[in-house]
Amino acid sequence: VIKGWEIGIKTMKLNEKAEFILSPKYTNLSFRKSINYDTIYEIELIKFEKTNTLGFSNFLNLNELSDVKKILDYLRVDYMIFAPNQDIEKKNIAFIPDYLEDSKEKVFTDNISCIKVIPNIKNKLLHKDYMGAIYSLGVKREFIGDIIAKNDVAYFFCMKNVEKYFLLNLNSVGKQEVKLEILDIFSDEIKKLSLNFEEKTYIIHSFRVDALLSEVYNLSRSEVKEKIQKGDLYINDKNIVYPNTIIKCGDIISFRRCGKLKVGEKIRETKSLNIVIQIFKYN
Repeated sequence: VIKGWEIGIKTMKLNEKAEFILSPKYTNLSFRKSINYDTIYEIELIKFEKTNTLGFSNFLNLNELSDVKKILDYLRVDYMIFAPNQDIEKKNIAFIPDYLEDSKEKVFTDNISCIKVIPNIKNKLLHKDYMGAIYSLGVKREFIGDIIAKNDVAYFFCMKNVEKYFLLNLNSVGKQEVKLEILDIFSDEIKKLSLNFEEKTYIIHSFRVDALLSEVYNLSRSEVKEKIQKGDLYINDKNIVYPNTIIKCGDIISFRRCGKLKVGEKIRETKSLNIVIQIFKYN
């Protein structure tokens, strides 16, 4: 889907005509250095109707999922979201026709796979090792879901159409041999799967993201500002370049070369009106 369309269509009403003038950044053509001109699209939103046909998305990150949900909700389209438990971040959207209403679980198992990666030596591999090995095989990122390292093994979700490729080619992680096991995505093992967090509290002056990151990672505000403006900050998988962005409970923040965290609740205010906030740091 063209990025500019996703943004523009959300602002349109039924039967409205619009002209979108999109730079290469918003036409999915920015990767081609020769493309340096704007593209004009004329779009008319005539109608959206239920076709009673099965549809299934690839994995969507938090930002993509938010955008797609806004469009579908505006158009009043029925859909389902696959999320085996509350800690899974990358999700899939399914459009399930009426005749499959009683077979929803099978629809998901036919399209999504969970692979358990078991190394031959314990306590040697980190999350980044598993992630590097999985991504290095060249599978498109939208075909790969969450990667979770826990209790000396790893789990990762993928689209069913690349399951066999991983089984044939993911033979080692780092320098360790691994064996792979296919799991039922609705099994108790998956439902109980959770991320490892370190819960901490911090005192911050405001809910600005630069104030939080400065405190959490022991950096000066100027250092944080420089990294943000270089493109190192993602909130809910969306690149953020403004240091004064306000955070809220539930936001997932990735700060390149520093770490990843989830914003918790405001606990209280100090006498000097500073904020005591709960933070969950990813391990």
